[in-house]
Amino acid sequence: MKLRLTARSAVAIAAAVAVAVTGAMFSPAQGATKQTIVMQEPSAMTSLNISTSNGNLVTNDDIAYFQGFGFTYTSNEKKLVQNTKFGSYKVVKNTAKDFRVQYTINPGLIWNDGTPITADDLLLSHIISSNAYSIKAGLGDPDSAKDLPAFDSGNYGGVYASHIVGMPVMSADHMSLTLQYDVKIANWDYYAPGPFPVHTLEQLAAGKKALGTVAENKAATTKFTSDFTSMNTASLKAMGKIWSTAYDITTINSSTNPLLLVGNGDFKIESAVDNQSVTLVIDPKTNGNSGPKAENFTKMIFRFDVSDAAAPQALANKEIDLYQGQVTPDAVAQLKTIKGVNLIGGTAATYEQISLRTASAPGQTDTYKGPFTNPLVRKAFLLAYPREEILAKLISPVVPAAKVLNSRFVMPDEGAAFDTMVAANGSKLFSDGTQAVRTAQALRIMQQVYGSDVASKPIAINMDYKNSARRIDAFTIAQAGLAKAGFKLTGAPNAKWSAELDLTKYDAAMFAWGAGLPVQKGDCGQIQSKVGNNHFGWNDPKIDSLCDSLQGAAMSDATKNRVWVQTERTLMTNYWTLGLYQWPALTVVNSDLSGVKPSAVIPNLVWNFWEWHF
Repeated sequence: MKLRLTARSAVAIAAAVAVAVTGAMFSPAQGATKQTIVMQEPSAMTSLNISTSNGNLVTNDDIAYFQGFGFTYTSNEKKLVQNTKFGSYKVVKNTAKDFRVQYTINPGLIWNDGTPITADDLLLSHIISSNAYSIKAGLGDPDSAKDLPAFDSGNYGGVYASHIVGMPVMSADHMSLTLQYDVKIANWDYYAPGPFPVHTLEQLAAGKKALGTVAENKAATTKFTSDFTSMNTASLKAMGKIWSTAYDITTINSSTNPLLLVGNGDFKIESAVDNQSVTLVIDPKTNGNSGPKAENFTKMIFRFDVSDAAAPQALANKEIDLYQGQVTPDAVAQLKTIKGVNLIGGTAATYEQISLRTASAPGQTDTYKGPFTNPLVRKAFLLAYPREEILAKLISPVVPAAKVLNSRFVMPDEGAAFDTMVAANGSKLFSDGTQAVRTAQALRIMQQVYGSDVASKPIAINMDYKNSARRIDAFTIAQAGLAKAGFKLTGAPNAKWSAELDLTKYDAAMFAWGAGLPVQKGDCGQIQSKVGNNHFGWNDPKIDSLCDSLQGAAMSDATKNRVWVQTERTLMTNYWTLGLYQWPALTVVNSDLSGVKPSAVIPNLVWNFWEWHF
């Protein structure tokens, strides 16, 4: 349900020396049978659970997408598609303060261990989304920095937590679940509960290391529902520990606990090699059972060992079939020379930005005492950040019409809506005049705070960023620009950038956020104080209040836009973060492969994998 931090949130591209593509490990993507598709991913898998702080990464999301279906999915037209293979949903009560939606699972669906899928499998969504349930069940307070919840979920503090009333109500046959909201929320159909094989959580918490029989699994499901309903704190905490940590595996082989791999998708994970690849194979038990059926290929390989720099050669050698990385101007020129591939251009609903730490993130035991506790220092840093130079050198050669990103709620490719937002949201502070004028202003602020000799004794700012070519180039440009304002930008390219976003040793981070469907709440999932994406200690009651209103009842477009402007104006005056650019999207596809239709929203490239064919 939340916007995801990406590898698109990340970046991709390795150094000038290309990573070797070894034929010993991977044969060309197109063998004689053409049953295997190989896709380059710019970041390595970090977890099988995409809803935890460590698992919140697009690579993980892409891989998980092949392994499970729920009530909906998103199309390349930025629309929500109801997955009628899995089930249905309908409004069963609609009054001003009592809005109820019933979700019904189709009979006959199974997890790939043979266990029937029932509404019991929807209950975990309540545990990992409802602040009130977590507190009442003794699992911890998601809003507290000290009483951390047993489930390390990024879904707390959102629409569900703010507006759900009471407990979910299950039908007598355990095939339907009804949720009650205190208002008809905007985009209500976007927040369907997701299925999870809850019997495996019970078994994992009990120390089981093998798949159970169908009878044993049904009994475990019954126990889970009992634990949920009775709020059995001890059992729930044990499952919370498993859910939060046990899925953080990057190597998968015959010794991996199979309970971690249970799903209802068309594919299942066959193997994973740490920092290199994940291989999925068609799952005959569930293919086409809970969602669209994949009929045209039998194996999907995600490769992490091919950098953006190495991708063109790998494409030319037919060692990969799909590539959608952070291309540099040189890479675009090289890709255009390759025969046997199709290039699909466009923009992504992914935006590059910088975020500054103001305090410790929830769960961090040490206190942040760095320079950015002072809002004046944050203001100076953002003023001096050479955004226009970064755009001109790294993005404009790929997308000539690209604009500096002066909004987080509206993207440049939305045309007049973007221009209208930028004119009203207070971003002119960071874009009016020349960069030289803004840098001079920043230096005066730094001299006011640190003294007149700050230029010769610059203030160190440690930045977290991914080890990719475009990020490295952007860091180098920023480093030179910020030095003119009394800052010494430090930091090394970091392969573990995503997992370390919370660490107080970093004063700032440069990464991207990838968006899902456009909804009324906009970018609130990244800027509220009480959400799982709050990596930087941000806290402003006014922003929280504005976002609460956006996450409530449906608004007219005029009202929504007005609240968006107010939210962004407040964000600008906090000096927490600043946009850099909307990602240019370039998808490169083996010309033998058809059906690939890149989307601007998550899951960008893989959303219709069942339509792919050679």
